[in-house]
Amino acid sequence: MTGPETSPTVEDLAAEALAMARTVATAVREDVLHRLAPQERMGPERLLRMLDAREIFDAPVLDHLASLERRLVERITEGTFMADRFEGGDGNVSPVLWQEPRMTEEADALSSALAVLLELNFLLEAIQDRLAAEAAMEALRQAL
Repeated sequence: MTGPETSPTVEDLAAEALAMARTVATAVREDVLHRLAPQERMGPERLLRMLDAREIFDAPVLDHLASLERRLVERITEGTFMADRFEGGDGNVSPVLWQEPRMTEEADALSSALAVLLELNFLLEAIQDRLAAEAAMEALRQAL
């Protein structure tokens, strides 16, 4: 548990979220949009407009992030497969065979975009939680 002296302020979280929004916008532009069918781009393009306008604290942003997250997870899952690995060398008495998950190039790029998208979502939810806690404490103080 962090103490008040080490806990980031709402302003700190907001500044971090604004910086992360730029990273998310770049990831969506570079790694996501061209991999979506034209009819799938409307939501992500709307999200980009909000990010570019720095309107990341409005409620619809979380909805658009969640929608894009679901779509990315689906596409990453489709692009992930199990590959057989084999290690047999001169020193191995019995060869070793195992499977490990692999991703297509598309799934790998979408995975990178998903990581920054989740980080932004986490920051925005932390800000909302912090503001809700502050409002609850103020209401409690008023009631006393």
